Amino acid sequence: MTTKNFTPEQSLDIIMATISHAKSRFQEDGSIYIMWGILTALASFSQYYLLTIERYDINYYPYFIMPIGGIITGIYYSKKAPSKANPLSRFLSFSWIIIALNIMVLGFFFNSFLQSNLIPIILILLGIGIFISGAIIRSGILLFSGIILNLSGLVCFYIGWQEHALVMGIVGILAILLPGVILKMNSKKEHV
Repeated sequence: MTTKNFTPEQSLDIIMATISHAKSRFQEDGSIYIMWGILTALASFSQYYLLTIERYDINYYPYFIMPIGGIITGIYYSKKAPSKANPLSRFLSFSWIIIALNIMVLGFFFNSFLQSNLIPIILILLGIGIFISGAIIRSGILLFSGIILNLSGLVCFYIGWQEHALVMGIVGILAILLPGVILKMNSKKEHV
């Protein structure tokens, strides 16, 4: 095995090419964010409705659509994935897998333990994931969305638990669906 000494400029070019490759790998056309924004809003608003009609026994049922979204996302990215992903794209993939698994475990197995703290924690985890995605692909809209999700999770600790689902539905539209639509529009402009 031979080694080559690179100049600082060549090293920087290699790093920038790696980042650019990761960015293009995860440069979303917005489809996944649109899907997750719709699923989040639909499940959250449905839960809020069930809470308002005092169906406390089944108020969490709408969230059973979320694993279906996870399967769709897995299929989408497995078809999109190149044969050799770079370290940044692998890091982002594994980060989202860990975040998604934690959200599912918290939601389905620790719901009774976390009670009114579940949705704030989920919003904070989503905020972290979207912020990391925005940082890696250098997307200002995703960075901003991550901050909004994170702050909304923190705000939920100060409001009644009955409104948490309403907040998550609104934030699902504003910080997941809307950025997905913006990414979709930007993607169409770049491919024209």
